[in-house]
Amino acid sequence: STCFAPKDIPQLLQHEVFVHTVTMLNGREQPFLKSMGLGAPRTTRTQEGLALFAELITTSIDVARLRRIALRVKAVQLGIDGANFLDIFKLFLDSGQNEQESYQSAMRVFRGGDVNGRIVCTKDVVYLGGLIFIHTFLRKAISQGKIFFPHYLFAGRLSLGDVVALEEFFESGYIALPQYEPKWIVDRPSLVAFLVYSAFADRINLSTIQLGDFSAREL
Repeated sequence: STCFAPKDIPQLLQHEVFVHTVTMLNGREQPFLKSMGLGAPRTTRTQEGLALFAELITTSIDVARLRRIALRVKAVQLGIDGANFLDIFKLFLDSGQNEQESYQSAMRVFRGGDVNGRIVCTKDVVYLGGLIFIHTFLRKAISQGKIFFPHYLFAGRLSLGDVVALEEFFESGYIALPQYEPKWIVDRPSLVAFLVYSAFADRINLSTIQLGDFSAREL
């Protein structure tokens, strides 16, 4: 009886299929290290960050989902600090989610934990942290000419440190390049352009700019 809104489909496709499933399949197809197809806590942040980045670069994410992900970070911290299930439920409710969404969001935080607080599932923290780490890693890799690092990320379930440490094994062919990749990875020139412009735009200090400045400069 699960229902999906039209906007859910591209998000789930990029996140679940073209990242989680594809990296699993590519890992299983490795000639020597088939363990790269297995998930592990050490690769969770990279996996979820890569999945969120895929949503972002394919414009499959919207501000409502991004806000929910950010709220989960706050909810996890509040839970660690002692907030109970009802406190977390109210946090999501007051932030604009309806009752069903607020319940589901609160339920995620307390998976396997204690509804009275302090013992919570902290996995939701890695989504936002993972996105920042992936974006920064890709920008740094491109700036240093490591144009194949984005491809290496899809060769299996890896951490960012694995990509750096295993570079020579990719180059030698001991670790195979991914058989399956999403379009945004295959289109390397467009990905590089996105990352280069992103690095440049980050240098602009918005705090020194006012919207009225644009009218004045045009005159």
